[in-house]
Amino acid sequence: MSKEEKILEALMSITRTANTPRLDFKEKLQRILSDVVSCMGTERGSIMLVKGRKNLEVAAATSPHLIGVKQSIEQDSPSSWVVKNKKLLSVDKASDRSLFSNRFDHYKKDAFLLAPVLSQNKVIGIISVTEKMGSDRFSKADQTILLNLAGHVISALENNRLAESLRRSKKNLNNKNIRLRKLEKIRTELFNMLIHDLKGPISEVMANIDILSYVTGGENLEYVEAARSGGDTLYRMITDLLDIARLEERSLKLYRERIDPADLVKEAASRIYGLSRSKDLTVVEKVPPDGGNVYFNADRGILLRVFQNLLTNAIQFSPAGEIIEIGYISADPGQIQFFVKDKGPGIPPEFREAIFDKFMQVSSRKDGRKFTTGLGLTFCKMAVEEHKGKIYAESDEGQGSRFVFFLPLSQP
Repeated sequence: MSKEEKILEALMSITRTANTPRLDFKEKLQRILSDVVSCMGTERGSIMLVKGRKNLEVAAATSPHLIGVKQSIEQDSPSSWVVKNKKLLSVDKASDRSLFSNRFDHYKKDAFLLAPVLSQNKVIGIISVTEKMGSDRFSKADQTILLNLAGHVISALENNRLAESLRRSKKNLNNKNIRLRKLEKIRTELFNMLIHDLKGPISEVMANIDILSYVTGGENLEYVEAARSGGDTLYRMITDLLDIARLEERSLKLYRERIDPADLVKEAASRIYGLSRSKDLTVVEKVPPDGGNVYFNADRGILLRVFQNLLTNAIQFSPAGEIIEIGYISADPGQIQFFVKDKGPGIPPEFREAIFDKFMQVSSRKDGRKFTTGLGLTFCKMAVEEHKGKIYAESDEGQGSRFVFFLPLSQP
């Protein structure tokens, strides 16, 4: 085998070894060193890696007892010289060897050769060979060969460095995710506990407002009713918060019953009657003449709250004297379609999906007004989807909005 063929074979072997995933890093370095020593025609060799800023460590060696040996970059040694100067070092004579006070082991021959492994002009390792078979010297050709081999070793070292970096990053990310999950759990539990504890005081306030409404008259009754309206809104928000948390955790149970949609719409409209009258609005029920002769199974209480949230929003954003429509149709096979329609400011197209997100705030481009959807629509979306349904909004800015939700239908 010619010298050129031997070099080519060594380069190919180093490349194969560097790209073999089943080998660990130490085994890769040991095999690469074996190829280098064989190609260079020497009996001994080693690969040292830079550790931190101040140390070198033998990672592979023909003498196993040297593996793991460390030395300071600051001490007077051939390898330290190579790191500092970023150059190949070739020593042939005993007089040249005496320039360095530290050199590993006792060697039979004087000549040794060290080549830096460079990455982005930074030394990350050193390949050394010594005990050359035949003449005790390394020619210029030998020096060129070792530099070429060192250039191919970089792929193995860089692959390992990247793999180690990825492993560390993955480990750090996993640890951060664990901490975040713990913090999120604590936050959620604290949030739910606080919201749950708020229901008691609010219920007590509402009970006392109800009592006041019976014993108060004249102008004072108006203030009591305003307090009742605000308390109802606050209580509904707290209930929405709790139920949204349960829906997110899949822990809210639905108590299904057979429902007549006409009765459901009638009850929903009656519950909002007082609020609509106080805002000088009229709620109109739109149902098929014969009721559609349809029934479905669902959680009545949850759906009434869906209607209450939709109607409350409609009342909040509708001008005085307008009409709000609530009703249903059974146009789609196997589904029933409910709707709430208002004459409010409408919803910009870019917000028609986002309004169902938590605490979403919609800005009107025409008059600069902002409309906060809070949690009501978030609860509506999650409650409808828990019933295997779908909800969306139809709207033109300035022309009002129509909220529609579909639910699976079961025939009597």
